[in-house]
Amino acid sequence: MSGEDEPVDDDLGKGNPLVYIEMISRRPGIALHEFHALAGLGQTGWAAEYGDDIAVLNIARTWRIGDEPEYLCVWYSPRHGLDRVDAWEATFRSGDADRFEQPFRVAARIDRAGCYMPLLEPVVGTAGRYYAEWFDIEPGQTRQDVTELYLERRGRHGELTLDLLVDRIGMLAPEPRGLAVWGVPSWAAVAAIAEELTTGFPQADPPVRLVSASFYADFGEEQL
Repeated sequence: MSGEDEPVDDDLGKGNPLVYIEMISRRPGIALHEFHALAGLGQTGWAAEYGDDIAVLNIARTWRIGDEPEYLCVWYSPRHGLDRVDAWEATFRSGDADRFEQPFRVAARIDRAGCYMPLLEPVVGTAGRYYAEWFDIEPGQTRQDVTELYLERRGRHGELTLDLLVDRIGMLAPEPRGLAVWGVPSWAAVAAIAEELTTGFPQADPPVRLVSASFYADFGEEQL
């Protein structure tokens, strides 16, 4: 969806909590065990040191289901908006983050990142398996319409956890603009929701258009 199609009630995230998503790949020539060790150290180290940033999800595409990115790390800064990026910039320029960043850069590359607004309060993922829905918002529909749809779906699927529902801030993230991530107890459980947004059930005209879907596992537990 192009910028001019943004719903008129969007406020571009001014003053709202920030969700920042890193889209990560393994550098060529780096063995998988090295990647897990070095990239994992960088992410867990940052989360432990900087309490303003909550690591909601650190996940890897698994069973080759879905498009790239292969790895996602989702950060939630509930007390900050885009001002959090200013603070990160100051931290990196000072060298305070070098002990996390330098090992990470040896093994991993952040190919793209995005700034998003949470449509529901993010939940730290604990399921181990995750089903991701990448979506666009249909013309004339609003973020509130999207939120209501996902609340209704969450209510009908109590065995699943809706860990993440976000929409990008303006154009500060790649296409498609929205992402929902469900924690699932098994891959078989995905069958309950996988076709809802493609067959029109339970809502004939949902406010979102599903662009792609992916399977993810906790970082380090992926099946390549």
